[in-house]
Amino acid sequence: MSNTKLDLESVKIILDSKVVLDNVNLKIDTGEIVSLMGSSASGKTSLIRSIAGFHNITSGVIKIDNQVIDDSNKYIDVAKRNVGVIFQDLALFPHLTVRENIYFGLNALDNVQKLKRAEKLENLLSIENIVNKYPNQISGGQQQRVAIARAIAPKPNLLLLDEPFSALDYELKDSLMNDIKKLLKSENITAMLITHSAEEAFKMSDKIAFISDSTITQYSDPYDIYHRPSSREIANFFGLSSYIKAKVVDSSHVECELGKFIISNIGQNEVGDEVDLLIRPDDIIHDDDSLFSAKVTDKKFRGSDFLYKLELKDKQKIFCYAPSHHNHEINEVIGITLNLDHLIIFDS
Repeated sequence: MSNTKLDLESVKIILDSKVVLDNVNLKIDTGEIVSLMGSSASGKTSLIRSIAGFHNITSGVIKIDNQVIDDSNKYIDVAKRNVGVIFQDLALFPHLTVRENIYFGLNALDNVQKLKRAEKLENLLSIENIVNKYPNQISGGQQQRVAIARAIAPKPNLLLLDEPFSALDYELKDSLMNDIKKLLKSENITAMLITHSAEEAFKMSDKIAFISDSTITQYSDPYDIYHRPSSREIANFFGLSSYIKAKVVDSSHVECELGKFIISNIGQNEVGDEVDLLIRPDDIIHDDDSLFSAKVTDKKFRGSDFLYKLELKDKQKIFCYAPSHHNHEINEVIGITLNLDHLIIFDS
């Protein structure tokens, strides 16, 4: 039996005569949480609206539980897809209490079953003390929790969330993400989350799908999307990046200002080619005993560490994290070591 919950095959979406997405392929297994990411207007919301059934795809196939819900011959109405959707505006019913909002999708259950289901979600999401209040009487974070509870209450096949944490401050967001992830995993609910925040995606997701040039260009777990990005765009999107010049010296080595390094795959590059080596700030280790050094040109105190901007001897710039007790002055020269577990090169 297939464990695939959502399957997109060669999906194309045209809206207002514009190709929004083309040749989108994606498989999400039951119980997985996947973040959908990309620049603004890349087509993220259009994709989840199509999955939910708010508009037809132009071509391709969408399947849930191996059943076609949208293709050139078949279209299942939004009300029959059993897909929960939470948009940024939450859309809670203002005239209903918190519990009545949660009850909204539970018409198939009797009163005892409704209460049991509602109480379970209220306890899991820590909203049991506000069940008789109305949406305008509770905080933004509480409203988010109610919207999640209402969407999950009917046990949807799939839950789609469009920027659900965007309006919350850091402390509220962190607490809510913890509780929602725990709830989704305990209920084995498959979810797709749109977010612009790499931090949110890393914290919430089993996998991340990145949209660029109207299609999904990388679909990986958070570790690989950060350490093994398939493009400069993805590298820059998910973290602070520096690029230093390097040269392919043989079939398994490149050499740069900071030494010679083994690379498992030089791709289409040949010996002698100039390439750019991706450097993350956490790849640079402050090391007073190193043979290599760099000059501090800028610094930002971040509490537990400093983010240093460094200038190499050949004037190339890189970033480096260092523990906050390493408090160096601007123009000070410090020893550094390049510690690369994942060597990624791009064409110059």
